[in-house]
Amino acid sequence: MSLVNRIPIGKESPNVINCIIEIPKDTNAKYEYDEALDIFRLNRCLYSSMRYTSSYGFIPQTFALDDDPLDIVLYNNIPIQTGTLVEVKPIAVLDMTDNGDEDYKIVGVPVSHVREYKTLLDLDPHWITTTKNFFSHYKSLENKEVVVKGWLSKSDAKKIIKNAHRRWCDLLHNG
Repeated sequence: MSLVNRIPIGKESPNVINCIIEIPKDTNAKYEYDEALDIFRLNRCLYSSMRYTSSYGFIPQTFALDDDPLDIVLYNNIPIQTGTLVEVKPIAVLDMTDNGDEDYKIVGVPVSHVREYKTLLDLDPHWITTTKNFFSHYKSLENKEVVVKGWLSKSDAKKIIKNAHRRWCDLLHNG
């Protein structure tokens, strides 16, 4: 059984959720979890000189609109290694499309973080700007269209998580 299915979404979902890190902060290497092989593999190195502004991963027991587990971007100041399980509080959503498909990025803060962040407005404005810029341009040299529509609220994040978990449950039970 894969990490997507065997790691729980979190006992307090959608207020506190689990996430699995695929990509550490400050790298240009894009790692992805391979469900069939139950291993993290190098998908590619970004074509540009850009680096991920945050550790990035997925929320287990979710199925997003792009047919993958729901993506999550962590607000933290250190790289978290590939394969690490982190408990996070969702606080916002980066609303975007990738090649025409809806591709939400939940923004979360590790529950172990020393500072209390409740909404996007509590985060460093420079991080907000650089993260939006990164996702707007990180695939430009690959000639892939990414459209960043903007930021959504914490309540939107919780709704998106609930819906993605419901889709995962439906898929699990109905095939």
